[in-house]
Amino acid sequence: MVEIDHAFGVARDWLNRMVAADGCWPSQRVPGPPDNPVGPGIDERTPFVAAVGLLALGGLADPDQTEIAALIDRSRGFLVRTMRAPGIWAYLEGFVPDCDDTACASMALSGAHPWIASGRNRTLGRAARVPDGRFRTWMAGPRADLDIDAVVNANMIGWLGDAVECRAAADFVIAACSGSAREALIFYDHPIDLAQAVARAVRRGTGSLRPALPDVSRTAARVLEDDGASPFRLAQALDVADALDMLPLPVRDRPVALLVREVFTHGYCRSDAIYLGVTPPAPPGCHYRSDALATALTLGALARARRRGDGI
Repeated sequence: MVEIDHAFGVARDWLNRMVAADGCWPSQRVPGPPDNPVGPGIDERTPFVAAVGLLALGGLADPDQTEIAALIDRSRGFLVRTMRAPGIWAYLEGFVPDCDDTACASMALSGAHPWIASGRNRTLGRAARVPDGRFRTWMAGPRADLDIDAVVNANMIGWLGDAVECRAAADFVIAACSGSAREALIFYDHPIDLAQAVARAVRRGTGSLRPALPDVSRTAARVLEDDGASPFRLAQALDVADALDMLPLPVRDRPVALLVREVFTHGYCRSDAIYLGVTPPAPPGCHYRSDALATALTLGALARARRRGDGI
């Protein structure tokens, strides 16, 4: 317990320093594929990383965590300032609005802005579908009916819930979880990304994705039992396992200990690719990383381990 407490404090203080005063979370666009980067990362200011970072910190703003509460407040402020009417987001200024940013930011803000609390943006979200009913990635532009990604669809279901407009998307996501998830991923790099999006949607009360839970649980277990899994992937898998509580606690003990070691060694958690740049407007062949997001996921895992009383 003492080591978990110490690691939590180290990671919390690092994240608090790294998130900008205006609430922007640091992330980088890295040239080349994840397994063969060809140059240094280029800093970007995107609402997406702030949004998924806030989702990772959900439940941590308790009274004894004033630093986390302040970080959440300023991160929400960044999302509000980057929002376009009537409550949609684009990855970067100048990009067309997209479903992934909009879904994740809407979930992260929840009732913190009247446009989101009133559901003013949901009409646009429900309409952002291709003819077969699945959700687009891009809300407009020449690729609006292309680039259909299972993680984006899972995030849209997490935001919109069990609306009738989500039925085709739910079928797509469930099939991707039970088959080859990689074939249904365009912008994401690992099946655990899909598992995490599904677990988050179910945790928010979505029933339509519950048939995917056995496959999601198996995906998380494979990562947690993989001796070669990176700390970032372990943090994602713990997010899934803890959300669903479908795996025995001993399966989670070793990954938690590895995250504690990661924080003690580096002061934070190192990121893998959080998504890929494979189509315009992203430069081809790049990927994106955020140590801040990886550290937020680690904080969530450590906080849940503390509540369980894990003896590390």
